[in-house]
Amino acid sequence: MKPSSARAWAYVACQVGGWGLYATFNSLLTLLTSRPAVWASWWVLCSCAALVTHVARRALPLREWARLPVSRMAPRVLLTAVGLGMTQNLLAFGLSITVLGLFTPRESSLMGFLVSGFVWTVMMTLWLLLYFGVHAVEHARAMEMERWKLEAAARASELRFLKSQLQPHFLFNCLNSVRALISEDPARAQQVVTRLSTLLRYALTARERETVPLAQELQVVRDYLELEGVRLESRLRVREDVEPGALDLTVPAMLVQTLVENAIKHGVAQVPEGGEVAVSARLQEGALLLEVSNTATPSARPMEGSGVGLHNASERLRLLCGAGASLHLDRTRTDLTTARVRIPLALS
Repeated sequence: MKPSSARAWAYVACQVGGWGLYATFNSLLTLLTSRPAVWASWWVLCSCAALVTHVARRALPLREWARLPVSRMAPRVLLTAVGLGMTQNLLAFGLSITVLGLFTPRESSLMGFLVSGFVWTVMMTLWLLLYFGVHAVEHARAMEMERWKLEAAARASELRFLKSQLQPHFLFNCLNSVRALISEDPARAQQVVTRLSTLLRYALTARERETVPLAQELQVVRDYLELEGVRLESRLRVREDVEPGALDLTVPAMLVQTLVENAIKHGVAQVPEGGEVAVSARLQEGALLLEVSNTATPSARPMEGSGVGLHNASERLRLLCGAGASLHLDRTRTDLTTARVRIPLALS
């Protein structure tokens, strides 16, 4: 059902329900009086009141009034309630005398007319308060939904920004590898360009996806390590230990690749004799645990301030997987640095 149709049906239900309840209440009271036979007249009078309020809703700019501050809206509501109450009172008197035969003009009195007008004004005030109350709730819900949309748009924009930072970082490091090989070994340089082309294709495709299966991410990591292997040769040793059950779980695109990239750039590459990069993934206590360890040297600069790649990886993990996901660096051992990622299984 469209929102406009749902709103129309809700309005009809409120009109029929509200005035019907008031008619029922007064009909039951009338049955206790000396003239119980006129109980049905309340249904005629309340139908007239429903018609008056409906015409007021169509003729008056009530929807615009609902957006006004209370100080400007209150006088309008008060004057409208008095106007609607007196209009309904005049119609009720006319119907009571000419159609319903409840009393004659001689039996009527000014006091009775004023009391009746006061009662109908109170009812119209309640009707207006209910009308503006419903619109206030709708307006608050609309504002809340608009806020959620803005937050989602800001989050998507932030993710795109972070990814745009991450991919050039990865590209520049790979190009540096190619540049180092061109003069030393052109044939290997061609192989590097081919693998780099494959990686760039993945990076461009990954721009459209926030997360990918771990198996796909690990394949990219293997390609990247092969590229670095061409540059570092025997100085780079790789070890992989991944549980089969973790391969189908999703991780932020380029997450593991970024950790491996940092492990080489700020770890193995800084050690003259080279070292090992170990990638592991396992399921533990309802979460996917990823670890990327690398041989380190005490003289190496701390990885926390090494560049935007690791920072972006941490931010992307937080945005995509929520507060339950985490990325920590363990540098308690001087010869080993380990990046640990925890992603709750409900999010992976």
